[in-house]
Amino acid sequence: MKLSHLKALCEIIDKDLHLSDAAFALHRSQPALSRQIQQLEEDLGTILFERSRNRLLRLTPHGEFIVEVARRIVGDASNLRRFAQDAKDQDVGTLTLATTHTQARYTLPRTIQRFMAQYDRVELTLLQGSPVQCCDMVARGQADLAVCAEVYDRDDVIQLPCHQMQRIVVTQPGHPLLSRHPLTLGDICQYPLILYGEGFNGRSVVDSAFQAAGLTPKVTLSAIDADVSKTYVEMGLGIAILASVTFDPDKDTGLRRVDASHLFSSSSLCVVMRPNSYLRNFTYELIRLFAPHITRIQIQQALNRTNLPYSQTPSL
Repeated sequence: MKLSHLKALCEIIDKDLHLSDAAFALHRSQPALSRQIQQLEEDLGTILFERSRNRLLRLTPHGEFIVEVARRIVGDASNLRRFAQDAKDQDVGTLTLATTHTQARYTLPRTIQRFMAQYDRVELTLLQGSPVQCCDMVARGQADLAVCAEVYDRDDVIQLPCHQMQRIVVTQPGHPLLSRHPLTLGDICQYPLILYGEGFNGRSVVDSAFQAAGLTPKVTLSAIDADVSKTYVEMGLGIAILASVTFDPDKDTGLRRVDASHLFSSSSLCVVMRPNSYLRNFTYELIRLFAPHITRIQIQQALNRTNLPYSQTPSL
């Protein structure tokens, strides 16, 4: 049994049993990938997949257990490589960070600038997606780390809260909502709304607030990022409910904001990691630059699930 065969198995699962996609990701031919899986089945003496001709339909019960073990083995092998690289040179390597557009655009730039100045021999790669996709990338080993809003019901990753994100309402200048003090959910419901798309924490927080109040807002547009939302607000197509960090008075001169932190609960902005993973020294430093109040010991406790730390997380 070879480690490459276990990696191939995990990649097939990550690509939803599409052999061609898995083969492309692994830089090998589809027939070669199929032979690897057949060899793994022979080595283990069990069938991993239910098949129909040449198609993989689903994992067998034995296959489901073996995939869980394979992921741990592949993860441990990756930990060994990272440990050896740190022992050789702590300031050289690669780091893949998954994040959302909001964080890449508004909360991370200064951190990344400082990190790259300090570690000029580390190749940093940014992958972008929704919070769910960011967690998936970390869980599958496609990213070393993620920074995104908290995703509920994820036992396959560690989400360490670092900051709290508050909400604002963004309008055109002169909008009637600018004179409403205090702003209410009923006031907001009088106007067309531009919200984050489904699957984003910011959308679920807003939906929950209106549902709890028994109100149904008129959502005219769902957007995947704050910049798109602000563009359409500026065009007069509605008002937007966004994270406060996305508004810059010096740049968003054609817009205005109203505090809505009393109407919508804050969202936890988290650093996302794989359980029991080995983080290289420069990865700890990136976390420190982003969230100085989080200690290395707290990170290690979270990784080992020995004591998920609680601390007051500051608002952005």
